[in-house]
Amino acid sequence: MAADLELRWLKTESTEGAVKRFAEFCKEDIREQSQKKGFDLDKYQEGVKLILQKLDRTQSVGEIFNAD
Repeated sequence: MAADLELRWLKTESTEGAVKRFAEFCKEDIREQSQKKGFDLDKYQEGVKLILQKLDRTQSVGEIFNAD
């Protein structure tokens, strides 16, 4: 898997605070995790979305995730 392709769905430009820091962490972490055998991008995405929703209930997750 190419890490650049995996990151298209996660945007950080419109985020702030803990949401931004966590999203940026995920961008870095996914590069490392994608190199490991058995990595499941779909499960990773689900987990990230859930955590981002919990961190910032006022911001739409649709604003963070890009459906390119």
